[in-house]
Amino acid sequence: MSTTLKTTDKTSAGLCDALFEEFDLLRNGLSDPHRASAVAKLAVQIINTKKLEIEAASFHKAGLRFVPLALTAKGIPIGAIDNG
Repeated sequence: MSTTLKTTDKTSAGLCDALFEEFDLLRNGLSDPHRASAVAKLAVQIINTKKLEIEAASFHKAGLRFVPLALTAKGIPIGAIDNG
């Protein structure tokens, strides 16, 4: 028996489609609350990652460079900006 895996378009529309598909499965008794919760949590993580990428791109465009910070384990102290 051959199983074809369904893939999700890696776009905001694809994410919405996957979430609504899971919602429909839940409403029709073909999914369960634990699975739906896991899908929703995964979607939140994807959204948060994209938000972080957008924010980092805007900082980069404004002149803040992350490379030296990203290569250290120290992180960025809250409230501190180092442009140098």
